[in-house]
Amino acid sequence: MHPGPDQSAGLASRPHTNATRERQSSGRKTCRRAIGVALWASLLVAGGQGSAGHQVGHYPSFYPHEIVIEALDPATAATRLGNETLHAYVGASPAFPGAAPAHVGSFESLGSYLVLSLGGRLASSDSRCAAARDVLAVLGREKIAGFVLHPYPVTPYHADYVHHVDRVEAARAAFGSTTADAASLKIGAVGPLAQAIVKARFGVAAGDSDIVLREVPAADLVTAAALRLNGWSGPPWEKDGWFLAYRLLAPALGDRARQTADEAFESLVRGNVLDLAEHANLERRLIASLVGECRRLVVGYAPRREFIDDRYPAGIENIAFDSIAGLNSPVFVRTAKLKDFPWNGVLQLGVRRRADSAWNPVAGFTDELGRLVWSAVGDPALIHVPFNASWMPNRVQATVTTVKGRSGGITVPREAVLPQPGTGELRPVEARTYASTKVLYEVLASPYGDGSEMEVADILYQYAFGARWSAEAAGGAGVSDPQLAAKLAAVRERLAGVRVLRVERSSHEIAEGLTIVKQTPIVEVYLRNAAGDDNQVAALAPPWSTVPWHLLALMEEAVVRGHAAFSEEEARRRKIPWLDLVRDPALKAKLQGLIAQFERDGYRPKALQDHVTAGQAQARWRALRQFVEARGHLLVANGPYRLKQWTPDKVVLQAVREVTYPLGFGTFDRFTYPPRGTIESAKHDHGRVTVRAGAEMVLKAGRSYKPTKEPLLRSTMRGTAGLLVASRYLLIAPGGKVLKVDKMRWEEDGRFTIALPGRLPPGLYTIVVAVFLDGNSMLPSTEMLRIRIDGTGTPG
Repeated sequence: MHPGPDQSAGLASRPHTNATRERQSSGRKTCRRAIGVALWASLLVAGGQGSAGHQVGHYPSFYPHEIVIEALDPATAATRLGNETLHAYVGASPAFPGAAPAHVGSFESLGSYLVLSLGGRLASSDSRCAAARDVLAVLGREKIAGFVLHPYPVTPYHADYVHHVDRVEAARAAFGSTTADAASLKIGAVGPLAQAIVKARFGVAAGDSDIVLREVPAADLVTAAALRLNGWSGPPWEKDGWFLAYRLLAPALGDRARQTADEAFESLVRGNVLDLAEHANLERRLIASLVGECRRLVVGYAPRREFIDDRYPAGIENIAFDSIAGLNSPVFVRTAKLKDFPWNGVLQLGVRRRADSAWNPVAGFTDELGRLVWSAVGDPALIHVPFNASWMPNRVQATVTTVKGRSGGITVPREAVLPQPGTGELRPVEARTYASTKVLYEVLASPYGDGSEMEVADILYQYAFGARWSAEAAGGAGVSDPQLAAKLAAVRERLAGVRVLRVERSSHEIAEGLTIVKQTPIVEVYLRNAAGDDNQVAALAPPWSTVPWHLLALMEEAVVRGHAAFSEEEARRRKIPWLDLVRDPALKAKLQGLIAQFERDGYRPKALQDHVTAGQAQARWRALRQFVEARGHLLVANGPYRLKQWTPDKVVLQAVREVTYPLGFGTFDRFTYPPRGTIESAKHDHGRVTVRAGAEMVLKAGRSYKPTKEPLLRSTMRGTAGLLVASRYLLIAPGGKVLKVDKMRWEEDGRFTIALPGRLPPGLYTIVVAVFLDGNSMLPSTEMLRIRIDGTGTPG
């Protein structure tokens, strides 16, 4: 469940402009660049108001005109935040010698799970669970800095936490009921925080132990599960607590418990549920199967604190951050702006370590610095709503139609195509092909960094590529990448067909005398067993490609010919380089040779033979050749920033200040400083529950942001904007089954009310209530009520 408003409103405003779409004509491209230069000259002269003869309604790309990312150790980061030469330290806390300076602010997200593994001589479930209770009893005796005791794998940073509130309380009670002697417990530790906890509570960490405390970074867990394929972002439910719990705990299960967990997991990812109550019960069943044997348990978590310079004029403002990824997320680079610039300026960011992952858009950019670079250079179709587990539009707008509770029911039209596993060939779908979901997409197209115009072929080749490399023997000559195939399996299994309906073109005057042509491909995608809310479904396989088809094809050829591998694991197995489009001179030379050959031959992949002519292909390869010669790298994309400079310790990104980029200032500003709903009171009286709520908000006052709290009423505003309010309640039966998940009734006087069903069987029932503002489900305020129903069905 992803509480909050309809996230189709996640785009703050529909962009005024889209891509200028013309054929590969140097004259037209020169004209487009000239318009961009003229526009930005008028903006600079007008001080941001566009008053030097032009009223401009679109400001392309995002606030800083450059982003500098440096690898800095925590002590250096603390010094530079202190002397205001660093705007933010991403992914870690600086090592301040004392308290942080007054001008330094911080943001908190989920940092790490603390996981207890039990085995060895602890052969039975009883012995493992007893040992776990002893460990938790010791951990719970007093607070430990940086650690939150939480013996349950779904945390308050997960959007589905409200489904588990009663189970969390029960887990705390069950694992805190012994009088264990800490000295008798020999525990191993993996990770700095785990080692510090074990040393503080149990003495020196044991080198060989049946019990091991391990720190598992939450962001790394998401990255390991994610499909970061060239603008696709998945699996769609990758931030849900139940999904991450399965990733974290299932590998340790015995056969019987694993089968039970797998069945619940498959039902969740295939959407085999009728309503929210059944979904909640499946989540709870999954978690119970994951923890029942006590082989691996989450005992708590460590929040991550990231720091920024908050002072005017040297600091930054307008901060959005992700509940799990923190500042290292696409939404951060799309919202942060310097306090002394309405736009432009250089955003100075630091991370702990230099990049050690390869830079490729298929299976690279996996470390902290790489993820941050790709968040700015790449442009996903949708990006995460930062404070829940749903998605919001970025480069596609989607309308989802689903036949509930059925595996089929929507006929896939014969004009649709389906890419073939192992080859990527785009064949017409077979007769009587059915889907359970149809997603209609509007695609916000724009040119790529080498000047190539985004076309239907780029959209279709993303599907061809995905199908080709989802098979065990992909790419020809027996070449495959199991890591990539495993992540593409969900798309391969669910995709039933793709149909390009049309490409809409229209002219837009963005300023007096300045007109661009807007291109919007309209595409239908048909899916089977697509689970989640509408935006999670839309994120599964959108018609989008943030790098052009010719670059994807070039990377494929490099892999098939043995020059490099897409993933780190496959590179290690085959003893060849991990494919890097920027920092591998030897690979660059080989790829330049292939580009020259492909330009001569007008090469295009078999899947595109009917969609791209030899002449069009030659123009694409020529554009790529010229890009490499001018830029010195091959990282061609169509995101808001482009790679300008790089060294092992420093990267400089430059904003794409062209009117062809369809998104601009303010697009995601509604996701900064999210408001939070609080439960102030919850009372039950004769079958009716009444809830009063409050609103915690951060409001801008001049150059500062001030927290405020007030009662949540229908008239409550967040500054000049109204709040989007969602409420939820769970009715849970005495045996723990969720009977109902629904919204509360919001009365005119601001109260939320629940009318209990009549004639409930006797017993002690639990009601969990929560209120969410603007979709913010992070660290929710919840309340539990216990209501006893007597033998007549009357509430006590």
